[in-house]
Amino acid sequence: MTTAKSDPDATTINGYDGAYIAHLWEYPNLCVAIFGVQFLSEEGQRRYDAAGIPEEMGPALEAARADGHLLTRRLLEPGSGVLLQYWRSYDDLDKWARTLPHMRWWRWLLQNAGKDISFYHEIYQVKTAEAIFEAGCQPVGPAVFATTSSIKAGEGGSRARQQRFAEHANTRD
Repeated sequence: MTTAKSDPDATTINGYDGAYIAHLWEYPNLCVAIFGVQFLSEEGQRRYDAAGIPEEMGPALEAARADGHLLTRRLLEPGSGVLLQYWRSYDDLDKWARTLPHMRWWRWLLQNAGKDISFYHEIYQVKTAEAIFEAGCQPVGPAVFATTSSIKAGEGGSRARQQRFAEHANTRD
């Protein structure tokens, strides 16, 4: 496992049989957001697709990387679409949400919510965090945008990594 940046706490190249961690303390203001749309009928799905939101979303979120968007994961559930997003900070997410095209999408969803379609969001401002990926796990979530390093079996370092995140969060501007 290679690291994207130098880390004094990095262990061996192979860690414990390839397990690794993401250095979430590099993002002390990390914000995780979950956005979901529920299609309550086929008509709701059809109207959503016709609104053009799905086609606009990918390019808009890619452009938002310059504004603090770190990663979006698309999750599937029957009759719905769910986006799991990582943002550098809540302030970055909030600022981006007040721009186009997001404002247009939000207005469309508000105007169309009801018996055919609905939506929700959850926003979490992270206070401590840890992300461990076991042997063979391809980079997902924070391992896509954060530095990673190997870990040793039995280190029991979870509490220390959580504390490291909290210490960095306490130095926020």
